[in-house]
Amino acid sequence: MNVSPNQLDGWIPIRVYWNERRPFLDWCWIGNRRFTEPFFDHTIDVALRLPFSTLFRPQTPIEVLKERYASNPGLEPQGFIFHMSRCGSTLVSQMLSAVPNSLMISEARSIDSVLRLRFDNPALTEENRSDLLRWMVSAIGQRRSGNEEHLFIKFDSWTALDLQVIHQTFPAVPWVFLFRDPIEVMVSQLARRGAHMVPGAIQPELFGMTAESISQMGAQEYCGRVLACVCQAILEHHSVCPGILINYRELPKAVFDRIAPHFALELSDIDRETMLGVMLRDAKNPDVRFESDSQAKRESATEEVRAAVGRWLTPIYDQLEDLQVIS
Repeated sequence: MNVSPNQLDGWIPIRVYWNERRPFLDWCWIGNRRFTEPFFDHTIDVALRLPFSTLFRPQTPIEVLKERYASNPGLEPQGFIFHMSRCGSTLVSQMLSAVPNSLMISEARSIDSVLRLRFDNPALTEENRSDLLRWMVSAIGQRRSGNEEHLFIKFDSWTALDLQVIHQTFPAVPWVFLFRDPIEVMVSQLARRGAHMVPGAIQPELFGMTAESISQMGAQEYCGRVLACVCQAILEHHSVCPGILINYRELPKAVFDRIAPHFALELSDIDRETMLGVMLRDAKNPDVRFESDSQAKRESATEEVRAAVGRWLTPIYDQLEDLQVIS
C-alpha cells in the first residue's frame, strides 16, 4: 500500500527494512490511540490486532520522513530517559505516561533502527543520522488525541552509545540516566536477557567488540562489559552535556522531586494521585502488584557474577554515584 506524506495522519512508522539496497518504512494505523502500554511495541501489538491495521500497511521510502516533517512536524521532545537496564526506567515512563496530556514513547524500535542504520550503510554521515533521527522522532511524536503537550522519550539502554548524535540533534532537551546496583542488574539480565545481552543480537561493534571476541566470552563477562560500556558512555557525555543521574533506590520519589522539575513538567494534584497509583503496580506487568526484589537478587548472585561486577562495573558504578550527588 503506497501513500503520500499528506495521507499519513493516524499512521506511525514501526519498522525500518531494506528493499533493493534502500531503507524503507513499514507503517501502522493507530489513529488516536495513546501510548499507555509499558513499551512502544506493546501498543503496536494491540493496534495490529485490528483487521484494518493488518490488511493495510503502507510501505514508503525512508525519505518520506523528511516530507512528513516539513508538512506535519510533531511535538518537540521535552525530556529524554536513558538507563542502565532493569533499573526502574519502565516505572518512570509509566508514571509520566499517566499524565493525561503527555505522550510517552518507550523504546521505539524505529528510533533505534535509524540510529543503527550506520552499520548497514557506512556512508551515512553524522549529519545524515541527525536528520533521520529528527524526522523519525517527529513522525512518532504526533499528537494523537489532540491535547498532548509534552513528549518524552525513553530510549533503549544501548542508545547511550549514541548520545553524541542525539545531543547534536536535540541540544536543548534535558536528559536523565537511571542506574542500579550492578549485581542486581546482572542477576536480572542473566535470568532473562534483553536483546543487548544476547551476543550478536546487536552489532558487537557498537560496544567496541568484534564477533570473534564475543564468541570467546562467558555470559557474565559479556553482560558485564556491555553494561560497563553503556555506563561509561554516560560518564563521558555528562562532562559535555550534564544531565541528572538517578539511582534505582531513589525511585519513585525522584520522579516527583527531581525528574518532573528537570523536564519542566508541572504536575497537578490529580496528576500526582494518578502517578501514585502506577507506583503500586508492577511497571512491566500492571496487572500484578509491585514487590521489591532487590534483596533476593543480591542474595542469589553467584561468585562468577560478583567477580564480573567487581572487574567491569564497580569502579564505574562508584563514579556514577559520585556524579549523582552533584547532578
